[in-house]
Amino acid sequence: MIENKKLCLILIAVLLCFMTAASAEDAQKPMDVKLDIMSGQVKLTRVGKTLSDVFTSGFPLFHGDIVETMRESKAELTYADGTVMRMKPLTKIEVQPNSLKVFKGQSWFKFTKRGTEFLIETPSLVAGIRGTIFDIAVTSKGKSMLSVMEGGVAVRGSKGGEVIVETGSAVNCEPGDEPGKLYKFNLDKKQKEWSETEWMSASGGDVEQFFINYLNLKAEYGPDDPRTREAQRCLEEARRNAGSQRHPADVQKKENTHPFQK
Repeated sequence: MIENKKLCLILIAVLLCFMTAASAEDAQKPMDVKLDIMSGQVKLTRVGKTLSDVFTSGFPLFHGDIVETMRESKAELTYADGTVMRMKPLTKIEVQPNSLKVFKGQSWFKFTKRGTEFLIETPSLVAGIRGTIFDIAVTSKGKSMLSVMEGGVAVRGSKGGEVIVETGSAVNCEPGDEPGKLYKFNLDKKQKEWSETEWMSASGGDVEQFFINYLNLKAEYGPDDPRTREAQRCLEEARRNAGSQRHPADVQKKENTHPFQK
């Protein structure tokens, strides 16, 4: 009897080891999500890391990664089931397979009909989605505004309470409160704001893009970092190729007057 108990314990321990190893392997696999950087740069903080990196092209995403669009930057996430998320400048999120945290900024979602509920969490609300089109804006103080362009979204406040927000309606929610009263918004204007034409439109020429990259890297890593110096070199080369006759001092002048400069 004792020997049988020992054998059972050994088998359980071995099974747990296999399950832990399998879970760790799954956590190391990239998610089935495609990230496209439409313009500018995106800052990535890998799950479990404290340091961030800045990218100008797409990269694999893992469970728990934190992604943030930088100044004058836009990015788009496309899930395997066709769900699409668009991020405007200065939007910060954390990705998971069936949920998403939006810390700040403006984002747009188009969910296909799905069998399981997808949760979106902000500092002040939780939204449950199965299939719909809507956007969320989150302020620096955590206030959230959710507007539905198609379908319906179940919204819960951090204090509780739940409302169903349907096409043409929106709701605001403060941190530590229940959802506010539903209100109507200009549906045509909102749809145009996120339309394919507006979204795909260029934010500037090549020189402007190099300038944005330079500003973002300088703000993130400092003027003497090799990445910043390389970005400045690329900017100066782009200006020469474009036939720019501006004096290098104009770079400093424009930095000081740029509307997005912190």
